[in-house]
Amino acid sequence: MFFANIPFHNNALSLTRLFICLKIYRMKSAFRSLSVIILFLSSVNLKSQDCANEMDRVYGLDPLLYNGKLYSYFLPSGTGGNQFLSSGEFIKGDVVIRGVRYTDISLNYDIYNQQLLLQYVNETGALSIVEVSMAWLESFRLGDLEFRCLNPGNGQRFYQVLGDGPLFILYHWNKDLKLGATYGNKNFIFTPAIKFKYVLTGENIRSFRGKRSLISITGQGHKQEIKNYIHVNRIKMKDASDETMTGLINYISNFK
Repeated sequence: MFFANIPFHNNALSLTRLFICLKIYRMKSAFRSLSVIILFLSSVNLKSQDCANEMDRVYGLDPLLYNGKLYSYFLPSGTGGNQFLSSGEFIKGDVVIRGVRYTDISLNYDIYNQQLLLQYVNETGALSIVEVSMAWLESFRLGDLEFRCLNPGNGQRFYQVLGDGPLFILYHWNKDLKLGATYGNKNFIFTPAIKFKYVLTGENIRSFRGKRSLISITGQGHKQEIKNYIHVNRIKMKDASDETMTGLINYISNFK
């Protein structure tokens, strides 16, 4: 015990010593408690730093961009074609996430799984591919193609966007994976990219197939002018280029 060797006599000197010892004891106890608290806080801080460093190693310095899961779609041997909009090659592009634009990054678009992919060099120097999260994704540019992430009421989707507004042409791209057409073929093959066509008017997205349905949606009061524009420019909706369709929708927008 702390007081084991303290002599107790009924005199002022002994009481004074007792009070001094009590103060020393309380000070030592308080110091021990403070030391324990400081040690605990330091340990928590170190663990938090370790956790943050681990997050940096896994997701990169900006979790707003690198917060997707690792891309792990592997194709069976012998599968024909690919799941991408054009090829498996990553190209330079931009993304906008929560109003922040990230430029000059390597992207590709898996239209079969509807995933935007980001390729980067991880902390070991190896290439990693992650799926860019759609939670806050607003738009992206893949080469010369512009895309928006929209939710027209049937779920969030990627749409290629043509036009300067207020009307826009939208393309939604997809592919199917089918068994090869040759008899006895056990290998699967991706179809060519399938394009679904829409017009964006304000907040409404309406599908169209050819010039009649496009004019019906957009040509109120100006149907003849639009027909003449299509005829003079020999526009065929099935195989019209992006530049041609951009010019058409910009012409129609002049009437709005």
